[in-house]
Amino acid sequence: MTRTLLSSFVWAACAAAAAAPVRAQEATAAAAIMKADAAFSQAVADRSRERFLSFIAETAVFNGGRPDEARGHDAILKAWSPFFEPGGPTLTWIPEKAEVLVGGDVGYSIGRWTRRARTPDGRTTEARGQYLTTWQRQSDGSWKVVFDTGSTQPAVR
Repeated sequence: MTRTLLSSFVWAACAAAAAAPVRAQEATAAAAIMKADAAFSQAVADRSRERFLSFIAETAVFNGGRPDEARGHDAILKAWSPFFEPGGPTLTWIPEKAEVLVGGDVGYSIGRWTRRARTPDGRTTEARGQYLTTWQRQSDGSWKVVFDTGSTQPAVR
């Protein structure tokens, strides 16, 4: 009995030690996604089309499966163009969590967003929601968005 218990303990300790480097790599990659997501948000806040596109893979899909789905740089930039216009609506988001899949090449981030816009009569409207962004590690080690979607919080009545 003692021998079996000792063998089980040694096996568990070896398995934990072997998994530690993988978990450390996943944590490092998740931190890199959080950093990229925050910089991605800042690019929109700064109304920088060029920086915005630098975070997006050429084949990315935004709002997949919806009537306003956008595929590729040109379509995504067209759909998002109001956010880059002076006086246009604003969109800000804060990443809350990121994780990386076991292969270390795909991850996701989730967070909360706020969109503000002016109505023709000068009032400010505000919508809030959550988002999910899928990231893929590039050959140079950077992370780019390959899929982005979100959900709008229902209005409180």
